[in-house]
Amino acid sequence: MSNELKSAQLKISGGPELITAACAAVEHFAEEAGLDDAAQENLMAACEQVCGEALRNAEGESGALEVIVEQHADRIEIAVAHPSLTGPAVGLDTFLGSAGGGEASGISLMGRVDRVRYDTAGTGSRMVLVKYLPGAKKQAN
Repeated sequence: MSNELKSAQLKISGGPELITAACAAVEHFAEEAGLDDAAQENLMAACEQVCGEALRNAEGESGALEVIVEQHADRIEIAVAHPSLTGPAVGLDTFLGSAGGGEASGISLMGRVDRVRYDTAGTGSRMVLVKYLPGAKKQAN
């Protein structure tokens, strides 16, 4: 595979049925990268969980999610960003087990991807799911 970065950027607002578009983009990149069926399904399920959690907490057009799927030479990254006036990054509270009933739990996500990163900037927060490709050296990124 070339070292060229491939990416897709989607803005999701309006309802959970639109999460399917993000999952389709993830499936495309995962298939193109040569992930097996189980890894593809896990990556799509992780994307669906994080997007669903974030969309449930979003309100109106200003609460739209931005989903960026990137295919690097050694990994696939899925970034889910949303406005967040209060609280942690998307799913961080459920990841840590401090919220009740959230789907994007740490155990569930870490069973589906290799790394989960969080960051916040201003009024936005972002969760990044990382899945290393077969044979890739797992490095900090």
